[in-house]
Amino acid sequence: MWESGTLRFKNVPLKSKLVIFIVVGVFLILAVSTAVIIGTVTSQEEKLAYEKSIEMAGNYANQFDAQMEANQAVARTLALTMAEYGASDREEAMNILERILEENPQLIGVYLGYEPNAFDGRDRDYINTSGHDVTGRFVPYCNKIEGPMTIEPLVHYDSSDYYQLPKATGRDILTEPYFYEGVFMVSYDSPVFKGGEFAGIAGVDVPLEYVDEVASNIRTFDTGYAFMVSNTGVFLSHPTQKDWIGKKSLSDFNVKEIKSAASDIRQGIGGHIEVKDPTTGKTVIMFYEPVKTGDFAFVLVVPKEEMLAGVTDLRDRLLIISAVSILFMAALAYMIARSITRPIDDIVDDFKNIAQEAVKGKLDVRANIDVEVDFQEIPVGLNEILKAVVVPVRETIRVTNALAKGELKERVKADVQGEFRELGDTLDKFSETLNMIIDDSNAVLTAFQNNDFKREILVHGQGDFKLLTDGIEETRRALGLITMKRREAEKALLDYAMELEHSNKLKEEMERVINNSPVIVFLWKYKPGWPADFVSENIVRLGYEVEDFTSKRILYEDIVHPEDLEKMHEELEGNVESGCDLYTSEYRIFTKSGEVRWVDERTFIQRDEKGEIHLQGVILDITEHKKAEEALLQIEEIHKKEIHHRIKNNLQVISTLLYLESGNFSDKKVVEAFKESQHRVKSMALVHEKLYQSEDMVSVDFADYIKDLSDYLFHSYSVGSGKVSLRLDVDNIFLGMDTAVPLGIIINELVSNALKHAFSKEENGEICIQLHRNERRSLYRENYKNTETQVSVSEKTDRTGISRAQEYKKADDKLTLIVRDNGRGFPKGLDFRGTDSLGLQLVTALVDQINGSIELDASKGTGFKIIFQELKYKPRV
Repeated sequence: MWESGTLRFKNVPLKSKLVIFIVVGVFLILAVSTAVIIGTVTSQEEKLAYEKSIEMAGNYANQFDAQMEANQAVARTLALTMAEYGASDREEAMNILERILEENPQLIGVYLGYEPNAFDGRDRDYINTSGHDVTGRFVPYCNKIEGPMTIEPLVHYDSSDYYQLPKATGRDILTEPYFYEGVFMVSYDSPVFKGGEFAGIAGVDVPLEYVDEVASNIRTFDTGYAFMVSNTGVFLSHPTQKDWIGKKSLSDFNVKEIKSAASDIRQGIGGHIEVKDPTTGKTVIMFYEPVKTGDFAFVLVVPKEEMLAGVTDLRDRLLIISAVSILFMAALAYMIARSITRPIDDIVDDFKNIAQEAVKGKLDVRANIDVEVDFQEIPVGLNEILKAVVVPVRETIRVTNALAKGELKERVKADVQGEFRELGDTLDKFSETLNMIIDDSNAVLTAFQNNDFKREILVHGQGDFKLLTDGIEETRRALGLITMKRREAEKALLDYAMELEHSNKLKEEMERVINNSPVIVFLWKYKPGWPADFVSENIVRLGYEVEDFTSKRILYEDIVHPEDLEKMHEELEGNVESGCDLYTSEYRIFTKSGEVRWVDERTFIQRDEKGEIHLQGVILDITEHKKAEEALLQIEEIHKKEIHHRIKNNLQVISTLLYLESGNFSDKKVVEAFKESQHRVKSMALVHEKLYQSEDMVSVDFADYIKDLSDYLFHSYSVGSGKVSLRLDVDNIFLGMDTAVPLGIIINELVSNALKHAFSKEENGEICIQLHRNERRSLYRENYKNTETQVSVSEKTDRTGISRAQEYKKADDKLTLIVRDNGRGFPKGLDFRGTDSLGLQLVTALVDQINGSIELDASKGTGFKIIFQELKYKPRV
């Protein structure tokens, strides 16, 4: 498109071009200069208009600032006067307020507000009098709200800002504009201090009605106007929108520029914005300046077109002057172009004739040199050019014809200069290059015929010759690469064949090793039934064929013993979920004939890139090993029974010896000591007897043990003519020997004590033995409620250092033993842990041995409650 436009412009006559160039040049110069002048002048005029408006807004703001500062000075002066006022005369103080209000007609109210009894200490005497409320505080408010001057008490001073802010901050304040009794006003308040302490406030109320009157009468340019806003943007005046005053704020307008101005006003910053006026719809410049003393802002609104009217008029006049200048320069350009182009047209016509003859091959034609002296050099120079061109053209034709015939050694012989010499040299160089390319390419092609692809192209042409030489070089490289790849492929195939032969031999060797070994190898899928992908040939040892599993007629799950199947499923799923890759297990399987065999399996869990799971199992028959283990267990059980039987017999012998030895003494205490020792030995012998009778040789049926021990003790002690009965409440509990022996001795001691000391000879009674699990929670509830209960552990920790909270959490591991009688009761004031009785000392020691605690309940007879934990059986090595 650009070339097309350029071509069309070349076809335009020279005269038209000169006119265009001169007019366009002048136009650009005038346009640029006019634009600079207009821009500079209008910018200055605009700047002056803005500065004038800003100065006007600042002057009005300063006027209002002076008025507000005077009002604030009244409040501050009143506060200082009252701070120095020592007469404490309430009437005189109210007269001062009236005088201030008369002397300052711009005020609508003057007031004082004192803390309770801070004025003269006589608030009680002035309750509900003029200028006082029900508290009697001195709070007179002198105002002209309803016209005549009146005095009434201040209201809401306990919660309103006009009183509470000076009290809290100790500084002068200006309230936000507000309506009170129908009057729109602001209040200036100053704190009153006496002796450095806050005593009250002094304040004045300034109606904002006069602000609206003054601001509404301000006019700028033709239709500009002004208004006032508070620090928060609330309208204090407006010339037309009176309903906005005190109710609407700048932030209510959903206009970005107005909101930005409201933000500046809130920060006490002046400025201006360009915005569309919400009331008139015109584009206006809004200037705003802060009124610092009143914490307000004065806003001046000026229509932009009125402010810049002078600028627009000046710009229009400059544009007219520029247009007239351009028309004058266009006429002048036409006259200049006409005088220049006439002789040039004659020369151009002569050139056309020469060009037409040259096109026909007639290079002997020459230009006419009879032209105006200013243009005479043009045809003379053209004739010299034609003469210089004829010689090299004819020599070039001769050499080119020779090259076309294949005579590549022919060279240019004409004596020419400049670019014509370069033309000849170029033609000679072309001949030499073409000759070298042909010779080098022939050498490479000759090497191809001999399967030699290492001979590279040494002479690289340019342009189309480069395509030829690069093509031959690429062909050479491709043929060389193909030859190298073919040789590498042949070598790789030979290596692969050797490796495959070695791999097949190794596979056959491994299969022979596995099939001759005692282990059977399976590869399973992690799917229901565990279908097998592979099984070693030695599966025939179990009566199966390899095809039974690989054909899926039999799944691996089918040969597992039903009682072990659930355990195998749980082990496999647990190890797969935990990420384990190897585990072992023992279980039973069926041979094909139905025989049960024990196997030990090592399972390898494999996971591929897709997350699929494959199982590899190595199975070893351990049936004979299991049989040997069972035989050893039977022998061990026989040995255990024999040991417990011998211990029981030895303890019975000791019991008999104690009984016989007691006959050699007449002292009742000695005889009694022998008898108690005999019972203790009997309780231990009874444990071994129960172990001998148990099936597992590890635990004792303690319910049956308690019954037998109690029967023995009741028969061993004579309790007079009275009848003492036994009540058992015992759970079906089995205990190991480490717990059963000390617990049996404890029961022996407690029941023996009850039989000996709880009842008189003629008295009837009952002994109760209880043994239950999970009684710990009820024990703690009783411990914390009964302050008279004696416990063998401290209030916070037992002898093992375990806290009660920890004990409570482990309540499910505890057992509770209770031995109670309804006899005469335990002696008051006697600590059962501190007695000289060997039996109770033994009970306390054995309770500690079984990690228990003991408490005594003497409310009804005598009762011992023991909380203990079963000791874990540790096999002796």
